[in-house]
Amino acid sequence: MVEAEEYEKGYGSGPQGTREVNFCSIRFNPFVSFFSAVCLWCFVLYAVLDPESDAVFGEWKNWVTSTFTWLYIGSQENPNLSEEMKRQCWSHRRFGKFDLIRKVGQSIEIMTAEYSNKSPYHTMDQDYWLLYLFPLVYYYGDMKLGKDDEEPEYGDLTYLAMVWCAGVAIGLIFYGASEPLIHATDGNNRHNNDGYSNDNQKALYGLHLTMFHWGFMAWIVYCLTALTMGFLAYRRGLPLCFRTTLAPVLGKATWGWIGDLLDIVTIVTIVAGLTTSLGLGARQIVSGCQRLGWLSGTLTDSELTNAACWIIGIITLCATASVVAGLEFGIKSVSYVAFMLGNFLILVVFCLDEPWYILNVFVATIGFHLQNFLETAFDTDAFAQLGVGNGQPNDGKGANPAWMDWWTIFYWGWWIAWAPFVGTFMARVSRGRTIRQVVLYTLTIPCGYAFIWFCTFGAAAIRMDRRATWLAELGSELHNNRDYFLHTDLTFRPASAGKCYDVPASLPSITGYEVNPYVSPVCNFASGDSNGYWFDLMSQYYGMGQFLTFVSIVTTVLYFITSSDSGSLVVDLIAANGREAHVVQRVFWALTEGAVAIATVASGGFSSLTGLQAVSIVMGLPFTFILMVMCTSLWRALKLEAGDMPPINRRTDWALPLYGGVVDFPEFLLTCGRCPMPSKKSICAFFTALLFPGYALFKALNGLASHEQKPMPMVVRMILAKMTQLLFTAFVALHIAAAVYEGEQLRIEGRGLWSFGWICYISMAGFVALGRHQIRRLYSIEGSGMEDFWAALLLYPQALAQIMLQIEQTPVPQDYKKPDKGRQDESEMRGIASI
Repeated sequence: MVEAEEYEKGYGSGPQGTREVNFCSIRFNPFVSFFSAVCLWCFVLYAVLDPESDAVFGEWKNWVTSTFTWLYIGSQENPNLSEEMKRQCWSHRRFGKFDLIRKVGQSIEIMTAEYSNKSPYHTMDQDYWLLYLFPLVYYYGDMKLGKDDEEPEYGDLTYLAMVWCAGVAIGLIFYGASEPLIHATDGNNRHNNDGYSNDNQKALYGLHLTMFHWGFMAWIVYCLTALTMGFLAYRRGLPLCFRTTLAPVLGKATWGWIGDLLDIVTIVTIVAGLTTSLGLGARQIVSGCQRLGWLSGTLTDSELTNAACWIIGIITLCATASVVAGLEFGIKSVSYVAFMLGNFLILVVFCLDEPWYILNVFVATIGFHLQNFLETAFDTDAFAQLGVGNGQPNDGKGANPAWMDWWTIFYWGWWIAWAPFVGTFMARVSRGRTIRQVVLYTLTIPCGYAFIWFCTFGAAAIRMDRRATWLAELGSELHNNRDYFLHTDLTFRPASAGKCYDVPASLPSITGYEVNPYVSPVCNFASGDSNGYWFDLMSQYYGMGQFLTFVSIVTTVLYFITSSDSGSLVVDLIAANGREAHVVQRVFWALTEGAVAIATVASGGFSSLTGLQAVSIVMGLPFTFILMVMCTSLWRALKLEAGDMPPINRRTDWALPLYGGVVDFPEFLLTCGRCPMPSKKSICAFFTALLFPGYALFKALNGLASHEQKPMPMVVRMILAKMTQLLFTAFVALHIAAAVYEGEQLRIEGRGLWSFGWICYISMAGFVALGRHQIRRLYSIEGSGMEDFWAALLLYPQALAQIMLQIEQTPVPQDYKKPDKGRQDESEMRGIASI
């Protein structure tokens, strides 16, 4: 069968040859479970015991933001088209309705083919997360995440509820009313500090930025993960764990130590992403409890932190009970109730506020968002991030240098950190659905619903803030007292909150004054109480503040439980090699997740988001690369399924894959010899290339010349080899020289030597890539020049070992044509499937 060869098994006793231990009916991957638990509990101890941990987390976050803003923006946003795609689009100026999709699909095929030799690297020129989905749905939208005759496991509404609650969770209420106002009023972003926008424009920008953070960009990473994992697990029968998403790229290595390492990173990333939501939710619940009088309004910051930690602990126990109850009874029921309560709150605000105003805002925001989407998607605040005296703008306009760090990069890190959790959960509940249906329910509909949510609450919050400001100014104008209409609140409101004002039923001195006095009191927004402004909004409607605050807290708690138990379920699956975990495992991982959240909140205090943001941003970084490779992985799997790519026995791959040879040595040790020892040739080739890359390249080029009719001249081969060795030697020597410098001035000079050393290395990688490119073309191995360069840059010894071993084989011409599905009978199909 195709899958038996394309997705080779490992050497363990678990599914697909993964490592597994069976102890008292508890089945788990010992390597993944042990090291994941160690990493997480070491984090807990460090966060609790080191008083400086919050500052350290902040340093991590700042470093990632300052260094990798381009990567987060470039990967999460619209793609940079490859030169081949640009050429095709330029040469076909006329596109019919489906011609554009077809051309895009052809370009994606070209780009994806570059990786069909199982290389685990991806380039920034092919960050096509958004563009990727269009040809994917067009070509393969009817393929199911399961067998052709399988029906969806859950009804559409229940499915949507579980997807929505898992994907956005607590942040909806935490940011629902405050984020549009923050972007519109705080003067820190490039829009409200541009020097010329009026209040209406700033309000639209505030809603636009909020939708940018919570819309399409948030959901695309979930959708891609769900499609890849669901297709490979339910269509191809592979384990339902994250490593499976890279099986078409990594081959047998997926089930060995490389896959174990990927699952360890996945578990740590999942818990890191969940920690952010749990911390935000705990803060909001504490604020709501204070408004209801359930907690004292005089709590110190330390007492507030303790209260938040207790809330996380209590709700973690509830979430643990839900996980133990299982998906059908626990998670499904809680998600459905939370979803319906959220709908109730939307309807309350829509009907009791100004419905026609909210509809106007909704339509205007959609148009504004579409108009400004591309500009915002590519903006990196490049000039704003420059420091004082280092190129920072001199007119004082534009964004705060840290704004990108505070918002967009935080969100991208958060969504990416959530991708393995939410994507795996979505895959778990998507069995039996087509790719088109999954995209609809995990991307299109959730984005539309997010628009409704934030436009409803954001529009109502902006209107309330403006009304409160107007009453304060009116009191000053008419009575020389800004607090003339001040509302005397009998319930608790923190000192950092904005002032509230009673709305008068009539003002004879004001022409055209017609308002609804029952939507009162109205409150000003204050960033110091951003997590409490939601409750101010709920308190203005017809004296229903206490009731709506209570409903909001219940909704937050249910979202809290849904996020926690969904995350625990996914971690259970991964630690148990994709199978339902034993109840003991479920309890362990649920409690571990809660402990990490408590430790993170405790390390930073109630008012700090540094630790919460840091864990998301930092852990989202490695997954940015993984998600890019995942696009290639899914496309390859779909092409193989559709017969658009030859199976493994009908195409030429590298004799030594990048993950083979010496990379197999750890697996040889871990399996106690069940995995074959790397061949002596591959080991010798690797260490020869490691120390003498020039000689390795020369040997490979000589072998290439023996197979070509018009070989490269000997003098050219010698020049390339000598230049490669010279550049490598210079790279090593310059780094040694830079390391021995002492003193301030000498350190500066050493920095220059260090830089020139890396220039030499990059140049050397270019020569190695050239040789790899020539040999790959001779053997008709699918790929590209960019792939050759990245392989040489990141793993030059392995890339050289590849070509040294490849030239020992005789090139075989490749002639594969896709079978004609319209004329192919059943016996022919079976013949191809058996290859």
